[in-house]
Amino acid sequence: MPSPFRSAADRLADAAPGWLVETVRPAPAKPAWWPMVRMALAVTVPLLVALVAGNLTLGLLPSMGAMGPGLANRGGPYRERVARIGLVGLGGAAGYAIGAMVRGHGWWTVPVIVVVSVVSALISTIGAKGSLAGLQLVVMAVISTGIPLPGGPLLGAAQFLLGVAWVTVLGVADWPLRSRNPEESATVTVYRSLDRLIDDRDADALAAFDTALESGYDAVFGARSASAGQDPGQTRLIALLNQASLIRNALISLGQEGRDPPEGTAAAVEEITAALDEGRAPHPPPRLPGESPALRALNSAVDGAVELASGGDVETEQLPYRPVGYGERFRNAWAKMWYGHFTRKYAVRLALCMGVATAISEFGLFERSYWMVLTVALVLKPDFGSVFARALQRALGTFAGTFVGVAVLLVVPYGPLILVPIAVFAALIPYGLQRNWGLMSTFQAPLVLLLVDLLTRGGPRLAEVRLVDTVAGCVIVLLLGYLPWPGSWHAPVRGPFADAVSATARYLRGAFDPGNPDRPVYRRKAYEAMSDLRVVFQRAVTEPPTVSRRITTWMPAMTALEKVADTTAATVARAEHGAPPPPPEAVRALADSLEEIAEAIRRRRVPAEPEPAAEGTPERLDDAIRALRDIISGHHTC
Repeated sequence: MPSPFRSAADRLADAAPGWLVETVRPAPAKPAWWPMVRMALAVTVPLLVALVAGNLTLGLLPSMGAMGPGLANRGGPYRERVARIGLVGLGGAAGYAIGAMVRGHGWWTVPVIVVVSVVSALISTIGAKGSLAGLQLVVMAVISTGIPLPGGPLLGAAQFLLGVAWVTVLGVADWPLRSRNPEESATVTVYRSLDRLIDDRDADALAAFDTALESGYDAVFGARSASAGQDPGQTRLIALLNQASLIRNALISLGQEGRDPPEGTAAAVEEITAALDEGRAPHPPPRLPGESPALRALNSAVDGAVELASGGDVETEQLPYRPVGYGERFRNAWAKMWYGHFTRKYAVRLALCMGVATAISEFGLFERSYWMVLTVALVLKPDFGSVFARALQRALGTFAGTFVGVAVLLVVPYGPLILVPIAVFAALIPYGLQRNWGLMSTFQAPLVLLLVDLLTRGGPRLAEVRLVDTVAGCVIVLLLGYLPWPGSWHAPVRGPFADAVSATARYLRGAFDPGNPDRPVYRRKAYEAMSDLRVVFQRAVTEPPTVSRRITTWMPAMTALEKVADTTAATVARAEHGAPPPPPEAVRALADSLEEIAEAIRRRRVPAEPEPAAEGTPERLDDAIRALRDIISGHHTC
């Protein structure tokens, strides 16, 4: 029976977004009110305090210090929020101090901005927090070289940090209002999405569950990484997430057996969800009828979730993580910073474009050339999505936003009333950021326009200057940072796809060995790699048609790879509950076939023909891997 689940790659092929609608991250059904209010308060309260003190411009730096780190607050565990806001804030303060020191020194500004750009590129490779901190470092360095704010470099950096402190307070202000911490809420969300998966069993339900599970792991792992020593509560949450994944795999295994979930499955999972939500022990689940391996796997997974929710012991060897010491973290970060091909390429492109933009600004051809340099830094950030799409969206969003800004400058007089539109635009930025880069730029452009007008009193003419500088920055990025680079014209799928195949091979190789303590780790890594691959697909289809058309040819391969992983998970579930496990030599042969496919993808060649299936090889798994091999054979020249 065909699987009732349709792959994410198929859904992406049906509704691949164009460059005008590229999403920065998955958009919610409706914007959450608190992040919008929080951003409005972060930006306007420092200005309001300065207004009461008699000098509105004194609030500009604290307002800037709250804006960038405020956008870095994306929810999650409170310790993680504080760490992310603090790191981004420190990057911005350092950037401001460096830029203020070289302001007015003419051509010396060019090499300083180039060096700061290289440092920013290196920091950005460490991870999400490093990426945001690196961006804030270069953004504030550019702003402080172009805007003569009052006070010296260190005083300005201190004012900036006041804004960081304020947005940190706002970031944890909702803690007393929450009945549970974010890690617990994320776990409840996973089980709610599991309810839907049991009822619907369609592509959207599977996608919603996988997204919720990934977010749940990220939330709990983020909290755990900040903990000193073992935290039993967080360990239990990880075990509950792992158990939800086992229920998912059992449902897929039922589909392979041609069965629907028995009556009572949905009620049992709903009871677990309600118990987690209400902080109580769940009622014992009914015994689900049936004695097939998949049904036994489903019973076992549901029973395990009930036991964990009731306070039962956690089998830590089944948790999908291994402790990583600070020394290993530092070595991994150092390796990413200095030895990655991506790092070198991004650093060179960013340094080239920033150097050219800064040099042009020294000729005085643009009235406020720092806007041009800022545009280069923001658009050329490769981990934020398609450079091509962001350049066009930035130009169009700024064009629309400047008209709105001009209207506000013409209608609203200078003084306290100007804080009202500032608050409105600040509140809309988180919503725009959730949708796409162009909409975010539409809300950001008038906000920046109003803030600059507070200092310079440039009036509506600032809109024209902003638009010209932004378009100039986009042109520099496209001409120097995008078009001349061969990698811009190739589908950026090959490397991540090969990595995902290798991760799936490692998962398969250890999946049927009960004594292997890393089995849960390999399973999580395989699905993480495919999640990362889907992000690559989503970003790549926003490139020009020359590139995006090549991307679409890889989507059948993505579907086939997802089927290999899901078939592996379902086969493991059945083998652990009565079905005969495949012989070790058959498992090794299948894993070797996947490794051969991964190597062929990297080397742009046709995968070698696999050996005939050994006796006892799971037919569905063998068919899935052979189907993947056949599809990849047509991509060795892409």
